Amino acid sequence: MTTKIPIWELKNHLSGIRIDRMSDTFLNDLFEDISKLHRNDHFLLIKLERGRAELLVDFKKTLLGAGKMFFLQPGQVLQMVHFQEIDGWVLYLDNKLIDDHVRLTIEDSLFRGPLLSLTESDSEWFNSYLDILLKTYHDRNYSSLHRHIVSAMVAPIVYKAASIFQANASNLIDQHSQRSVELTKIFKRLVRSHFKQLKRPKDYAYLMHISISYLNDTVKSVTGFTLSYFIQQEMLREAQRLLCYTDLSVKEISSSMGYEDYKYFNRIFGKLTKTSPGRFRKEFKLTKMA
Repeated sequence: MTTKIPIWELKNHLSGIRIDRMSDTFLNDLFEDISKLHRNDHFLLIKLERGRAELLVDFKKTLLGAGKMFFLQPGQVLQMVHFQEIDGWVLYLDNKLIDDHVRLTIEDSLFRGPLLSLTESDSEWFNSYLDILLKTYHDRNYSSLHRHIVSAMVAPIVYKAASIFQANASNLIDQHSQRSVELTKIFKRLVRSHFKQLKRPKDYAYLMHISISYLNDTVKSVTGFTLSYFIQQEMLREAQRLLCYTDLSVKEISSSMGYEDYKYFNRIFGKLTKTSPGRFRKEFKLTKMA
């Protein structure tokens, strides 16, 4: 019985960096692999200059086009569904290239997913800079300095992306108090760490030393969703990953998610997805065979 979810690793690339020019031909060559659900052990940045792409991120549809940029964190589930007349870049970044401050800035700003809307100026900046990085990445005339030059060139991209995430978070602060935004960030971090053990919103309110009604009102005003939504969604994503990539029984997955009563787990899963865990797994396997 296997219990390990397959993860694509970034190996044997220059200082933990890889960059490719994306096109329909490039994606067609990889489509057999990228059209299957998978996870990465690294950060992934996708920027299109032209065209459109439809992807699933943690089983949710994401539409990528010109003027937008995709920044995926390690461990998230990814699947390419469709693309048309693509021209752009894909940048793979090892975890060690993202410092803790940038990581938290990006993570705390992901209230509505990994898709960034860019201004025309920012879009042009990324187009130009990624093109220069791609050329430098393939230019071996720098000899022993090549690796250091490429590594140094990645930093502006990472910090530029983080600044845009931060600007998005600042827009939230303009609409809500800084305390409300900070409480929401803290709550989401706690959920990511404790969702298997703590299922009740009041457990998180207790950890944060505030009332359940205040925490729920605060998070809902900032995100539009209740406390229970985030707890259930975190559980759902992990359960879906286990259903897709392991041979664990539904009962075993239920137990690993912290539900002693697997029938209750089935009801929660069905309510959130409109299908049963067993049917979800079966449909995934049929999709793989198609």
